[in-house]
Amino acid sequence: MISTKDTEITFAGLSVVLKQVETSISPTPLNYWLSETQLLPVWIPLQINAGVTKIMPVLPNSVLYPNLMQSICQQIAQNTLVEWWQKTYELTGVEVDSHALHVIQVAVVSAAPLPTLGRAIHAQCFQWFANADTALAEHLHQQNTLPLTVVMQYVSPQKMQLRITLLKKELLAPLLWGFSTNLGEPIMLAGIPCQLGKSIDIVQASSFEKLVQVTTQNVIELRFLSPTSFKQNRGVQSFPLPELVFNSLLRRWNTFAPPELRFPEVEWNGLVSAYDLKTHALKMEGGAEIGTQGWVKYRFLDSQQARIATILAHFATFAGVGRKTGMGMGHVALNSKFKIQN
Repeated sequence: MISTKDTEITFAGLSVVLKQVETSISPTPLNYWLSETQLLPVWIPLQINAGVTKIMPVLPNSVLYPNLMQSICQQIAQNTLVEWWQKTYELTGVEVDSHALHVIQVAVVSAAPLPTLGRAIHAQCFQWFANADTALAEHLHQQNTLPLTVVMQYVSPQKMQLRITLLKKELLAPLLWGFSTNLGEPIMLAGIPCQLGKSIDIVQASSFEKLVQVTTQNVIELRFLSPTSFKQNRGVQSFPLPELVFNSLLRRWNTFAPPELRFPEVEWNGLVSAYDLKTHALKMEGGAEIGTQGWVKYRFLDSQQARIATILAHFATFAGVGRKTGMGMGHVALNSKFKIQN
């Protein structure tokens, strides 16, 4: 494991912008394009957006990216044409991702209807981290508050979107490195053959610094998209009371945000002004977990609490709320007219 204690991590990832060209010149296969670098990256395609083709050169640790960035820029300056998936491309630029917060999706198609995965997809996610760095995977296993969430969104019984969110920038590189051997390939989930998509989609990326700049809302509507529950005293509470929701988010924010952006403890006085909720059972190995799905409108009369709650509500997209967010529970979205600029 490469130590990051004394290294300021400024890169989460890199992407190279491609432009397809017609030419008689023989291109250089992309796998050999950076042949002079000590450790060659794996190349992961991003989903094509607005007609723009981007691919990510991925290494197992983000501390390696500054040297990789330098090598890429040197090669781009030479105007070398490259071959990618049997097509010829010109490299028109390189983009740096320095965000701490990411939402990543990849398509999954199963040979038969999948049961609720829970621990199975949780374990597979940790295996991807272990593929890049076994010490990192073990370190994550020992965390009381995970810097990631995992949920499977079902399009149909056999078509899904695996959604993984990350709360630390240094996790993107090892996750994608671990992904790389399985993208476009068969994989077993809960004993059922599945196929991962060939590309990933970084649905959203942001930073703690950007979230603190969002416009304050006194009324906040959250959608609980997967069963959600909370520890309360010695029991489990399925109703998303304001203090349970926003204390859950506050703890995660203060765990992962830079020290200068952390908030003091809050005695929440928010009110539930409207809701439409139903309880659902999420089958897990060893029994079912009861949680709430639906929407709730929260109202905050205190302006300072409204400001903190608004920031945390935007953070909820990445952090999830409540219990077992690494096993599919607590997936939350914010209904808002205000958008965060990436």
